[in-house]
Amino acid sequence: MTRKERLIERLKDLKEYPCHESDSLEPPVGAVLLSDEIERYVKEFRLIDPFIRANLKSAAYELTVGDEYAVEGKIHILSDETGKDTMVIDPFQVVIIKTREIINMPRFLIARWNIKVSLAYEGLLWVGGPQVDPGWVGHLFCPIYNLSNKPVILRLGDPLAVIDFVRTTPFRKNVSVPYSRPPKRVTIEDYHPEQLASASYAQAVNEIKALQRDMGGMSRRLDTLTGHFFTALGLVFAAIAAVVTALSIFVSSGQPEKTYSWWMYVGSGVIVIALALSIYACKLSRSAWKKTGKS
Repeated sequence: MTRKERLIERLKDLKEYPCHESDSLEPPVGAVLLSDEIERYVKEFRLIDPFIRANLKSAAYELTVGDEYAVEGKIHILSDETGKDTMVIDPFQVVIIKTREIINMPRFLIARWNIKVSLAYEGLLWVGGPQVDPGWVGHLFCPIYNLSNKPVILRLGDPLAVIDFVRTTPFRKNVSVPYSRPPKRVTIEDYHPEQLASASYAQAVNEIKALQRDMGGMSRRLDTLTGHFFTALGLVFAAIAAVVTALSIFVSSGQPEKTYSWWMYVGSGVIVIALALSIYACKLSRSAWKKTGKS
């Protein structure tokens, strides 16, 4: 039995997650449940599982980061192990996060949920549907987009979203349309994370790679041009050395005593410079050739 099949069987178990169709207290229609009513629904209807009282607010409950998330089409698992309990949402990246909690909705309640305000101020934008339908049972999956220019770090069990609950009109069996249980989508794979990617993030990555390729090509061309320049400069100095040497021979040939003219020393120096430039140009050419081979 696959993980999805096991989860579906668990959600089908009415003993574990019963789907109630009425409330004995019959609170007013349209009333937002306060903390005491949320806690009563948890005890009577198993509304939130697991339920941590510290996450209960005056008229809402804080949902937390679960053990699965998907980014760039790949599903990742979080655990309590050090180094495996953290996710990083890069700038302009979209991530789907599973809540730790299972929500078990009676047929006379709807829920509304959204990302925590503190995370919104860090640049995270929630892009999912705000309503949880009456009769829903299962984890919630939160698609989040990082609008900021810096990475945002979330850990397993961190507060992620806030959910509140509202009473509906009475559910009338065989008249009201029931929400199917379990839902069609119960695992993170059912949301096809491989199809969800941020255009801005992907475009930025592609442009950076293209820029790196262009810079590499420019570097190779610059090395090649520099090599050609120093080769030409070496040839110029070699020609000058040849002229200076010829002049020194011509000048010294008319002297009775064989002496070394200062022209000879200048010519020797020019030859050394020309040789050094030629060696440097050869090194640049070899470097450019190696870069071309690597690319």
